[in-house]
Amino acid sequence: MNSIFIRSTNRKALATLLCIALVTLGCQTAGQSAGLGAVLGAGAGAVIGHQSGHAGEGALIGAAIGGLAGWGIHKVKARRMANAQQTAQQQNYDPASGLKLSLTDGTKVAPVNVKPGANTTAVLEYAALGTGPSGVPVRETFQLKKDGKIVKELYDGTSTRTDGTWQSPIEFTLPSQAPTGQYMVAQSVSANGQSAQRDVTFTVTTATARTENGDYFVTLESAK
Repeated sequence: MNSIFIRSTNRKALATLLCIALVTLGCQTAGQSAGLGAVLGAGAGAVIGHQSGHAGEGALIGAAIGGLAGWGIHKVKARRMANAQQTAQQQNYDPASGLKLSLTDGTKVAPVNVKPGANTTAVLEYAALGTGPSGVPVRETFQLKKDGKIVKELYDGTSTRTDGTWQSPIEFTLPSQAPTGQYMVAQSVSANGQSAQRDVTFTVTTATARTENGDYFVTLESAK
C-alpha cells in the first residue's frame, strides 16, 4: 500500500481549499455542485501531490474528497399548498383531537427512473393541524437507503409550521458511479409526540423507457 505524507503547512492550505469548496457548493444547484465538488477537490489534491511527490495520486484523492462534498443536495424552501380550512376539510379533522400530522399523496420521488449522475427530487407533503396560532416546530427527515442500509442522510431539520398542507422538497444528485437498482427515500415528519413516515422508491438505471409515441414514462412505487 502506498502512503502519502502531507506536511503540516499544506494541511492549512488543504483546509482552506476545502472550506472554499463547501461554501461554493452551498450556492450551487444540485446539478452544478457534483461536478464542481470534484474540480475543487482535485485542486486541493494538487496541493497534496505537489508536496508529496505524488501529483497524480494527490489529484485523485482530492477529486474523491470533492466528489463526496459535491453530492449535490439542495433543500428547496417549503411552501404551504392549502390553508387551514381546506386542509381540515380534506383530513376530516376534529379540533378536539389536538395536533395531527399526516402525509399526503403528494409525498413522492420524481423522476423515479434516474441515471447515475442525474438529479431527482424527493417531495415530502403533509397536513399539519392543531398547531395553534404560533405553530409548532416540525422535524422533517429524508434518508436515502439501498438494500435496507442508509446510503445518505439527505436532510434532517426543524421548521415552525402552522395549520395547513405543507410541501417540502429536496433535490439531490446521485454519484456518477452509483450502482443500479432500487433505492428508497424514507421521509418523515414529527412534532410533540406525533409522527408520520412513508418510504418511496425509485430506480437507478442506465436504460430509458419510452412509450410508443416516443414520450418518456415512469411509474411511482410507494410503500405506505
